[in-house]
Amino acid sequence: MTKLNKNLFIRVDAGTKIGTGHVMRCLTLADSLKKRFDEIVFIANEMPNNLSKFVKDKGYKLHFIHGYTHIEGQRIQIRQKKAIQIDVDQCNKIINSYKNAKNWLLIDHYGIDKQWEKKIRKHIEKIIVIDDLANRKHDCDVLIDQNFYKNMKKRYEKLVPRNCLQLLGPKFTLLRPEFKNARKNIKIRNNVRRILISFGGSDPTNETIKVLRALKCFDDEYKIDVISGIANSNKTSIKRLCATMKSTSFYTHTNNIAKLMAQSDLSIGGGGSTTWERCCLGLPTIVSILGENQLQLTNDVAEIGCVINLGLASKLKSEDYTKTIKELKPKMLQEMSKKCFTLIDGNGDIRITNKLFQRSRI
Repeated sequence: MTKLNKNLFIRVDAGTKIGTGHVMRCLTLADSLKKRFDEIVFIANEMPNNLSKFVKDKGYKLHFIHGYTHIEGQRIQIRQKKAIQIDVDQCNKIINSYKNAKNWLLIDHYGIDKQWEKKIRKHIEKIIVIDDLANRKHDCDVLIDQNFYKNMKKRYEKLVPRNCLQLLGPKFTLLRPEFKNARKNIKIRNNVRRILISFGGSDPTNETIKVLRALKCFDDEYKIDVISGIANSNKTSIKRLCATMKSTSFYTHTNNIAKLMAQSDLSIGGGGSTTWERCCLGLPTIVSILGENQLQLTNDVAEIGCVINLGLASKLKSEDYTKTIKELKPKMLQEMSKKCFTLIDGNGDIRITNKLFQRSRI
């Protein structure tokens, strides 16, 4: 395999209010692409809990900027428009400091759209965008949306250029290799003995505490694994509560999440990108929606029987989790497990890489 004599830059953010899924899927794709490029360089805002250690531990260069931080639900104000221009300028400066004139750019950022992309276009040969929302236009050559939605083929109509390569749906899901490896020994679940609780990197509505309180009603019937992300501001309280419960283990951002999922019979968590990790391992899940970007995805995946959707997390109480767990039946678990397992196979990064370089006669 020959390198392209090009650099790949990755513009992505992570933090307490943004979540960690963006960086983790970019790392997965970077690992699949690294043999093709001279340099792979991450560019990110310097924010609390930004996952810089994970990026550097993987051997990638990381440059911090003070640009545009997009928090879901915020309207773009005048001062933010200035921050967007600063963001582009700082990215351009970093890109131009590297020796190769031909560069590719991967963007995974809900606040970046066609206007940002057009400003940087003259410095970039190919722009690849990872999106989930389909709520803004892009000036990109490739668009990746790994999620399951009804009418997926029409999702980005009029939002991307006509010649844009669209890689859409769960077969392009970006999962770390450990999930594909763990999948080899998976059994379809039909009974609950072990429960995994994980609400992503930050758990903004403190669902983990609600679920732990709900499980106290079951008199230590289950073995419980609790994962609290490094961006979770309530992790100390969660750890204390876990210590009061029998057969309950607490982890802070473990590297063994695939193993824990494979060992579990039921997961309780949010509706973000970890949905696909659970599906790959055939793990039935009770889902609460942590943000607007998870709403349609969770609704559609629930409709095909892969998850139980409890709705918006902010409206849930411990009693809602208790009731749902009590209503679980073996046949329901079995059907969920089968449907999850057939939806995702863990080879999305390979498919994306192959598609990108079928087009790379450049």
